[in-house]
Amino acid sequence: MTQFKKLFITDSVPFNIFYALLCIAMVSLAFTNWLMLPVAVLMLLNWIIEWNWKEKWQNVKSQKAIPAFICFLIICLHPIIGFFLSSNKTGAMANFDCSLWFLLAPLTLLTYKPEHLNRQRIRFIFWGFCLAILIHIIYIFGVALGKYAHTHNSIYFYYSSLSILKHPSYVALYIITAFLFLLDQLIRYHKSYSRLFCICIFITLGIYAIAILQLQSKAGILSFLLALTIWFFVHFFTKKSRIIPGAIILLLAFGSLIFIYKTGWIVKNRISETIEQIENHKDNPYGRNSSEIRLTLWHSSSEVIKKTLPWGVGTGDAGDALRLNSLTHNYRNVIGGHYNAHCQYLQSLLETGIIGLLLLLTYCSYPLIEGLRRHNLLLCTFALLVLLNIAVECMFNVRSGVDFIALTFVLCFLNTRRS
Repeated sequence: MTQFKKLFITDSVPFNIFYALLCIAMVSLAFTNWLMLPVAVLMLLNWIIEWNWKEKWQNVKSQKAIPAFICFLIICLHPIIGFFLSSNKTGAMANFDCSLWFLLAPLTLLTYKPEHLNRQRIRFIFWGFCLAILIHIIYIFGVALGKYAHTHNSIYFYYSSLSILKHPSYVALYIITAFLFLLDQLIRYHKSYSRLFCICIFITLGIYAIAILQLQSKAGILSFLLALTIWFFVHFFTKKSRIIPGAIILLLAFGSLIFIYKTGWIVKNRISETIEQIENHKDNPYGRNSSEIRLTLWHSSSEVIKKTLPWGVGTGDAGDALRLNSLTHNYRNVIGGHYNAHCQYLQSLLETGIIGLLLLLTYCSYPLIEGLRRHNLLLCTFALLVLLNIAVECMFNVRSGVDFIALTFVLCFLNTRRS
């Protein structure tokens, strides 16, 4: 209890308030985005009221975090540039609300004293997030099991029925991040943990793996297998003392995959379904499955981008430009829908042209380079996961993506600096 109090009570009341709000933000992300806006407003007000601007800037300099401060804030230029490029100013204004945490995460987290926002407090936030993700999984599977008990219909374990709180692509990214954090903690500190605690972590990792596969997010499954492969080979070739825990966890994860497929828990195999849809796309270019719609949107976005380079159409007009192009070329499977490009790279080019793409690549590449430079596997892998997932989702245009990625990038970066 004393250690718990030490986490939340320091000699700085504004920091105590900030840390409590930060914990609420990370935990609530697992369930809803509704709390993120009020938490952001309260956090910003608390940060402004504290007022000591010189000390805040000195904290950034003392951590040698000025490059990180610039690179993490640089993505905020995207909605500003997009606003001025747009003729639909009202639509462009909505993008500012979505991008709030891109501004707030580096502005607040990087300006507090390292002894206040220390490694122990950062790890506590991630532990809380992991617990919240576990509760999320138990809840969605509990609801599915309750419906199955009444109907004996296994469709309730299909991804569309399990996505009752958030879109499966975002939930899968959350779960993989939680999985990698627990994996990192277990490999680093398994000797200091009790046997019972290690068993609990193993069980949790198994539950995470099952949930990732059962959600059937295609990008999620590929990201998960890629992350596991990277972690295993890194530990196998560079950290021989950690081969055994790495191998056990790899077997646990792949064992979960085999168990699910053998017991028939997955109602449909979306990976095989996607491959079939791509192969048949030329024969049926207007299919209404998710992969077929994505292919059409990528093609339509590319056509608009070719006409509007190098500046793009602005954040307020991107949706209208995409819909108009779909109508012009009679892309029947996306007409009438309010779609984005379903690829952040294309969406950035569509909205703010080459500048937007450069801002996006700078924002995502800096954590990867920093992780490689400091040999921090968690930061490197998370950066790779983001780069992979935004290739098939516009995660920077949706609050479920922006809020989580903005906070996790900065927290992982600070955790690296505290190592």
